[in-house]
Amino acid sequence: MTRLVSIIRVLVASLFFFPIAVHAQTTDSLAEKNAVDKLMQDYFAAYSRGDMSAVMKLINVPFVVTSGPKGFTALTTADEALGWYTKGRDAVAKQGYAKTQWVDFGVRLLSEYYAIAGGTYVRYKTDGTELNRSGGTYLLNKVDGVWKIGVLMGYPEKDAFKLP
Repeated sequence: MTRLVSIIRVLVASLFFFPIAVHAQTTDSLAEKNAVDKLMQDYFAAYSRGDMSAVMKLINVPFVVTSGPKGFTALTTADEALGWYTKGRDAVAKQGYAKTQWVDFGVRLLSEYYAIAGGTYVRYKTDGTELNRSGGTYLLNKVDGVWKIGVLMGYPEKDAFKLP
């Protein structure tokens, strides 16, 4: 009889543990998704204000970007990545650029160390009008416990990758 009672106790205890374990995994996943979301918001905010040193802290070098019909370009040093960002930011600033905001955004964790983020974003001019819209997909990896952007793919809005 005591063996049966012990087995029942173990089964009852395991029923209490299982929901806690599932909740812990969900909470961890939610925390990681929130961390990626925050990084992407911080990234657009830093770029918008022209703070390239802050942008550089959010990316991982080597950094891969799309280059239109040329395909992908690997920026293998921090100086190359900084030059690429500065050139792009200077070009949009000449068009009256003020800020970038997500209008459709999602994050999906691919593993403990990889995530994909993206959707549609809008660039606004200093007068508040829209400069342009684009689709963007970003591949991120966790480096020393911190999420970093490793790949940036920009493309037309009509082709924007939708994440749930």
